[in-house]
Amino acid sequence: MLDVLQIGAQIKKFRKSRGLTQQSFADELHVSFQAVSNWERGIAPPDLENIIRIAAFFGVLVDDLLLPKDEELILGIDGGGTKTAFAVVTLDGHILEYFVYGESNPNDIGAQNTLNIISGGITEALKKYSSISTVFCGIAGVTSGGQIEYLTQELRRKYPNKKIVVNSDYENIFAMDEASQIAIISGTGSVVCVRTENGYARFGGWGYLFDKAGSAYDIGREAIFTALQEETFGKSYSLISKLLQKELKVPIIRDALGSIYNGGKPYIASFSRIVFEAYENGDVTAINIIDDNAKRLAELLNCAVDTYGVPPRAISGGGMFEHYGEIMLRHMSKYTDVEIIAPKCPPIYGACRQSRKLIDNNVPLEFCQNFIKSYMGVEK
Repeated sequence: MLDVLQIGAQIKKFRKSRGLTQQSFADELHVSFQAVSNWERGIAPPDLENIIRIAAFFGVLVDDLLLPKDEELILGIDGGGTKTAFAVVTLDGHILEYFVYGESNPNDIGAQNTLNIISGGITEALKKYSSISTVFCGIAGVTSGGQIEYLTQELRRKYPNKKIVVNSDYENIFAMDEASQIAIISGTGSVVCVRTENGYARFGGWGYLFDKAGSAYDIGREAIFTALQEETFGKSYSLISKLLQKELKVPIIRDALGSIYNGGKPYIASFSRIVFEAYENGDVTAINIIDDNAKRLAELLNCAVDTYGVPPRAISGGGMFEHYGEIMLRHMSKYTDVEIIAPKCPPIYGACRQSRKLIDNNVPLEFCQNFIKSYMGVEK
């Protein structure tokens, strides 16, 4: 009996190896986008005529579609305070599957919930790709309280036939620029990390209750604080306040405090985009908020360089740099001479690169190029 899911996975793999979206592949075969989507999801396999055409198009045998050999695959996981990304990747860097779960920082949700998030994603990936051999989990917040050991032990017990490594999300960032000894991460939370002979040294990264250094949570919190102050003291409303009122659908921000508290840290962090929207429109309050946070990040960088005497070069990572890197770097450059490298790929690439190294400590030269090409069309 033919495995329609396996056939779909093979078609998807060959399509991505050519750098084609589902629409462009459909155009090449003169079929509908929906047909290609149904093939790849195993909903409706192609008929014999289309199977022959697909095989000819990719220059493979029909048996390569119908009776594919198991291909060794890897799984990379990048976990943070808002989301956890999973990517199933071939050994030469093509993404076969990419999906996202919720937050996985154990300091926020507890080690058991972190385990549930990670194992849930691994199980989902293995249901479709049983030939995954190695898994690298780079998760924020696991360096304290023996959480790396706990998660590693539990995951290896659950998946005894897979090679699984759990480490900090620092590893995902460092993997993207191995020449850097400093990583600066700004996502839901923020931290500066120095790679030393004895491990890692952190600057900042104390958690949202104590940090105040350029994270999405810090900037989102200051947006809400600004609006509450303006309401309380009768100041004229800044653009930030007006945008918050529109976002929260309330005339008074105080009336939304209940829902804001219920939403927690990720929800508050989501309001950082409002500050950047106001910034782009020249709002002085927004400019000051971003400059203050950029300055605090820069001060952590300077402290790291001064303390350890490492080369003044840092690799950046996290959602703030991914989405607003140009703005953040522009302001940080006012307060530090450290060269900050903006990677071409998101942190999930670093996790996949680390997973690839678990096989033979070798990453092919084309791995990065193939990853970028397939990541750009991964949701199409």
